Amino acid sequence: MCGIAGQLSTSNIQPNTKSVLAALAHRGPDAQAFWSAENICLWHARLSIIDTDARANQPYTDVTGRYVLVFNGEIYNYQALKASLSFEWQTSSDTELLMEWLKAYGHSSLDELEGMFAFAFYDTQHNTCLLARDRFGKKPLYLHKTDEVFSFASEVRVLLKMQPEAAYTTRQQLSNWLYWQTIPGQESLLPEITQLAPGTYLEWNGGEWVQHSFCSWQTPTLVQTNEDTVLSNLKKTVSAAVQKRLVADVPFATFLSGGVDSSIITALAAQQLGASLNTFTVSFDEAAFSEHHIAAEVAKRYGTQHHEIRLTPQDFLKEIEAGLAATDHPSGDGLNTYVVSKHTQAAGFKMALSGIGGDEWFLGYHYFTALDALKKKQVLRHLSSFTGLLPLRYRKAMDVLANLDKGAAAYAYQRILFDSYTLQKAFGLPLPTLQPSAAVWPDTMSARSVEEWRYYTQPVLLRDTDQYSMAVGLELRAPFMDQDVVNFALSLPDDIKRGTRSKYLLIEAFKDLLPTSVYERKKQGFTLPWEQWMRHELKEFCQTRIAAFAQRIDAPQLNTEWAQFVMGRGQWSWSRLWSIVALEDYLIRNEITVRA
Repeated sequence: MCGIAGQLSTSNIQPNTKSVLAALAHRGPDAQAFWSAENICLWHARLSIIDTDARANQPYTDVTGRYVLVFNGEIYNYQALKASLSFEWQTSSDTELLMEWLKAYGHSSLDELEGMFAFAFYDTQHNTCLLARDRFGKKPLYLHKTDEVFSFASEVRVLLKMQPEAAYTTRQQLSNWLYWQTIPGQESLLPEITQLAPGTYLEWNGGEWVQHSFCSWQTPTLVQTNEDTVLSNLKKTVSAAVQKRLVADVPFATFLSGGVDSSIITALAAQQLGASLNTFTVSFDEAAFSEHHIAAEVAKRYGTQHHEIRLTPQDFLKEIEAGLAATDHPSGDGLNTYVVSKHTQAAGFKMALSGIGGDEWFLGYHYFTALDALKKKQVLRHLSSFTGLLPLRYRKAMDVLANLDKGAAAYAYQRILFDSYTLQKAFGLPLPTLQPSAAVWPDTMSARSVEEWRYYTQPVLLRDTDQYSMAVGLELRAPFMDQDVVNFALSLPDDIKRGTRSKYLLIEAFKDLLPTSVYERKKQGFTLPWEQWMRHELKEFCQTRIAAFAQRIDAPQLNTEWAQFVMGRGQWSWSRLWSIVALEDYLIRNEITVRA
């Protein structure tokens, strides 16, 4: 797990190498280096997880000196791929495997790489460069192009070191961000900076570049089988996904919150590692915010080396500004990941397993069934002329109802932060332009899972997982985001997948491995007293930023909404107002201007 950057040009380039390495250093505290030639420079910062020997450092050059590679991520099936190549290996790293795999196959066999990755592979002889990103977009790769210079990096802020003129956004992009609480798809908040799409590769050839997909979402072939067979196969598939992710040459842990997903991963990892497995729980004194007693029960059952970091809300409060400062792309939903990652890394770990994906592929969110309830209320679409009189939560529903003709794509509108009416009337911003196209699949639960991935899992959860864990030098691996697990989940028909409760299949498949306390209780998220903080301890911090954003976009009503919130009378939830705070804080810290 690392940070990468590169700059290619049709003429000589003289980038500020030290500033780029400094900006990357937090992603790879173990080693930083660069490689350059006449019209190219490649940077790398290494967090060594597999083969910590310096011979595996990057930029990695092959034995001939012709090829150079910078690589961020992990290839989980690298040992199997090594066995298929006839080569005298110099290291035990997946970096060397990737180098030789690309030399042998180029872009033609990228779909055989199982893992999370973003890389650049340069051929000095032909002056060509191949970039690629994993199929689920777990690892970021941001791009900036001009007529003469092509730049890429693991983070937006690193690109700004190479292309400072890109440090601006527009009112349109602010509208898109406030609609989704992110920028989904290939764009970013900064219009000149895009992303390489998940599951795609880009070929650069002396100034020309072409982008292709090496995998895509296909309508799944539904597996019609009995439930017992499904549960058996599910158990085997998830177990294999966990086993793939246990390869590491450094201390690591599982995040064990006490919820279903993390408990399953811990149980399966413990079956492989026994008492050598470390489990990690962040707990709080306030019972309403903590499930540490359930996590401890799971750890005791499997005899893991259990670590409990006990925090008070005040401890968390002290981390907020540092978390905001670590933000590479604005988010109103990622500081929990920052705090947990920071304390995990401080306890001596460089890698941890995470439960991301369990909710997405196995129907853990209420949104999956809520859409069906909304479909029964289509008559409410006739109230669109009265939208301004409705509370905000109902206006969100109106946006969903207005897009029911898009099939499963209507699901995504349940994830919006501010509805289109509010963006126009309260913010004075244009209507959002990043809208889902009509889904090409029939409206099944699997199709809804894909829309969840497109508009929340990938652009919010996976991006936050990367930016906030790598901010402190911690790698997070997510077994439920394994391609075999995802393909299996998407192949299941609704009548089997729905079951009788949230995450029915996961619970039924693994209940014999878990204490009943894990699944026989109401789903509980990771919550903290944000509303109280924003009215008291964080009041001045929030008020200053909301006022600054209101002035920035000429929207004085935002100050009124804030005042109503402070008095406990407003309609806007703390999470919506906090998103404005986080967005403005990002604009200030990174000196981002707003253009029309």
